Amino acid sequence: MADNHIKFPTPTDGGDAPEKIAPEINPPRPEDVFPDLGNEDLVAAMDELNKHETPETQKAMIEKVLGAKFFAPVDVLDADGNILKGNGKVAIPKDAKFNFKLIQNQKGEQYFTVFTDVKEYMKWSRNPKVNSIVVVFPQIAQLAKEKADAISGFVINPMSQNIIFSQDIISNLLDAMKTVAEQAKERREANAATEQVKLMFGKPQNIPEAVYGAFKKKLVKMPEVKEAYFCMLKQGDQEYYLFTLDIDADNETCRTIGTSLCDSAKLFLTKYPIMAAPVNSPFGEGAKKVDGPFYTKGE
Repeated sequence: MADNHIKFPTPTDGGDAPEKIAPEINPPRPEDVFPDLGNEDLVAAMDELNKHETPETQKAMIEKVLGAKFFAPVDVLDADGNILKGNGKVAIPKDAKFNFKLIQNQKGEQYFTVFTDVKEYMKWSRNPKVNSIVVVFPQIAQLAKEKADAISGFVINPMSQNIIFSQDIISNLLDAMKTVAEQAKERREANAATEQVKLMFGKPQNIPEAVYGAFKKKLVKMPEVKEAYFCMLKQGDQEYYLFTLDIDADNETCRTIGTSLCDSAKLFLTKYPIMAAPVNSPFGEGAKKVDGPFYTKGE
């Protein structure tokens, strides 16, 4: 990031002096206009990069930038193109547009400018009335990319750390983020498909009627249970005995009843682990397709 050594004009360098502000009786405090964005770790990473520019410090700084929020100074325009005035905060109409403020370096290159915190913002403009919006990296990067014919990129804290993201860096990072997002989506879809295939339901074999009778006697003592189903569940290589219950009770009571039934069933069912689940779950939907309820309240 050698371009970081390009400096932006300050008032002492012959740049534009900060806008003079007419005195106010109760001027807004900067901290009232700007929320804390929590960028302390990013600022530390940028300082470390400026002290020791290495692949490691670049990587650490970029990782912080990708997850950070920034203040971006803007003009807020209404539908007719009129600039909306306000003490740093304006009511934004539905059809509003934003003109992002630009900063120009000594080479004549123009950049969008963003800031990590109010202290850095006030180094650029001492006017807390200047409107700003909070943006994240993909937003400001995409906007800069769309304006590549006129904009050289964007700069973070131009009056101190002066970290510049050129168009080449922006394109590479946006492409990398897109690739990561696509890979994550593919993994989620693959995992979902795998989980769906893994859930297999079937009828239990060689369960004596006396065992079902014992289950029913237990359920009669649980008036909250309206119906109960019993089947086999295979998930991957593991098989389970599965009770699915239609229970009219709160979640905690449902868990208590399910646990109690499973504990009682361990006296009769020893070959596989025992599970209980509500009927309004993927387990319940699968169980109901295997067979009807073996227990119905009142029957």
